[in-house]
This record gives sequence, C-alpha cells and structure tokens, in this order.
Amino acid sequence: MALFISPIGFDEKFLVRAFWRRGKAQIEEVLLVKPKDKNEKAEKALLSFLQLLNEVQVQHKVLEVNPSDFVESVSAIAKELITSKRTSYILNLSSGMRVISLEILTAFLLLGLDAEIEVELENQDGIATWRIRDMLRGEVDVSTDVKILEAVEKGANTISDVARATKYPVATVWRKVNRLADEGYLAKDGDKSLQLTTKGKIFIKLYS
Repeated sequence: MALFISPIGFDEKFLVRAFWRRGKAQIEEVLLVKPKDKNEKAEKALLSFLQLLNEVQVQHKVLEVNPSDFVESVSAIAKELITSKRTSYILNLSSGMRVISLEILTAFLLLGLDAEIEVELENQDGIATWRIRDMLRGEVDVSTDVKILEAVEKGANTISDVARATKYPVATVWRKVNRLADEGYLAKDGDKSLQLTTKGKIFIKLYS
C-alpha cells in the first residue's frame, strides 16, 4: 500500500484517472501539494477530488507551499515525507504546476527515497512510468557492465548463462550482477532469473 503524491492544478481529471487506475488496492493515503495562493478553478478541482477520496474513504492531506521559494517548498515536502513514515510511494506528476512537480521530485532525491513516477501525456494518449532510481547513475563500469546487460537482453538470465555469453569468470559475473542489481540496472525475480530494468535498457542504448 502506497502514499500517492501529486500536485493539483485547475483540473482534477488527471488525478481522478490516476486514482482509479490503482484504487484502494494500491493507494492507502493521498498527499496533494498546491500553491498557497487561492485560485477559484484550482479550489474547485481540489474540492471535487477530495469529495471522491472521502466517498471511497481514503486518507488524504493537502500541503500548501510557495512554489517560487524552492528551498521552503522542498523542505516542507521533505518534512511531510519524513513524518508520513511510508515505505512505498507513487508520484503522479501529470497535474498542477511544473515547478511543484520538480520540488516534489527534489525532495525525494534529497531524502534518498525511491518511488514509482507516472506522467500522463497531455494528449491522453499514454502514460510514461519509471522509478526515481532510474534517474541515478550509481557505480558502473561501462566497459564490462554493458556486456553483462547486453547478455541479459539477449536472453541470458542466470549467472552461468551470463558468464558463458561474456566469457567472464563466474565469480566476476556474480559480483557484477549483484552490484548492478543493487544499483537498479538489473532485477531478479523469485527464481533468481535476471531481467533488465528501465535504467538497464537505457544504459545499453547509451553505451552499446
């Protein structure tokens, strides 16, 4: 169960769609971030979305910030995250002011928190999703790590398979695969088979 976080702007439709895509099965609480300045259209959108949350009995909180004061806004958002004590987060950055979206993202980066990010396209023709850890390079050795990632992309999904494909020693592959998994370039499913993550796929396109 996650804390769902989003700016809110003049139109609640992006938030409504985002909420119903996941529902109460995934969202336990909602944090909305809005400018302190009052705006009739924004207030109407806020009240409409809060009415929905009340009807489905989902906890919610509204945090008001001054978006032009980057330091204060990021600090306020970060403090809210610290006090929430949640461990799972969904960031919907489809609504509201762009600067508030960036302030939310900055707060997560400064706290070292991971989260799923989703942005609905303005033409409503799709949704881009990724994780905060996909934005962090981490420790990588381009010359060897890209060969390991390429091997996984081509179907090598165990340590032994990768060692055969790359001709690296098994111990070396084991060490590098575990580091790449820790850094978010690879994922291991329940039976330990290897899969590329979003960041791993980008890394291959950059360096192969």
